[in-house]
Amino acid sequence: FSDVLMKSPVRVFLLWAFVASVVLGSQSPLVPAPDATFAFKPGADFKLATYDQSIDYFRKLAAASKYVRLVEAGKTSLGRTMYFALISTPKNLDHIERYRQIAQRLAHPAGLTDASARELAREGKPIIHIDGGLHSTEVAGAQHTPLLAYDLVSRAQAEDPAAKAILDNVILMLWPTINPDGQQMVSEWYMSNVGTPYELSGLPQLYQQYVGHDNSRDAYMLNMIESRVIEQPWRD
Repeated sequence: FSDVLMKSPVRVFLLWAFVASVVLGSQSPLVPAPDATFAFKPGADFKLATYDQSIDYFRKLAAASKYVRLVEAGKTSLGRTMYFALISTPKNLDHIERYRQIAQRLAHPAGLTDASARELAREGKPIIHIDGGLHSTEVAGAQHTPLLAYDLVSRAQAEDPAAKAILDNVILMLWPTINPDGQQMVSEWYMSNVGTPYELSGLPQLYQQYVGHDNSRDAYMLNMIESRVIEQPWRD
């Protein structure tokens, strides 16, 4: 090969192009980027994706990749379906029930010996919760979660060692947001008023019925529907 390199750069290029075409042809189809669903890049100036757009993207990502499973968690106050995405290697996702059982046993260790606990810890996988936030007027978080999902999945499918190492060792429980009604209403209001004097004005309505504020500081009482929906998968 070094002789070819020295004598014929054209031959080297053709050889490289042939090898690249074989490699690329054997890879999984490219996963969709959020831009294609939103028609803008998340985080772009004067743009906010709604909850409906975000879930539409997560559905497409799950359909295109074995690294993602989209799970229904329940309904919001206004009847929207709440979802979280499980993101990990296909092997880990195929054994998700076993890893759930291990997490449950370690969380409730009555009668578990130290040796058994260590064995379960070695077999199990950490299940990590990340979400797009619950204060819907703090808009960055919910715009970020589609990007995080895309970054991990696209890099893993491209055989990026760092991304594959993460997903080999961790099961990510990624909630696009934990206040879907708020994201939808805040984004719709903002997008309908961009460029007007009302661009930064507050919503003229409540996105948390009966309460009038974000679903924060409710882990104690679990008064709000969204809090109960989130709590159940946590306990499971």
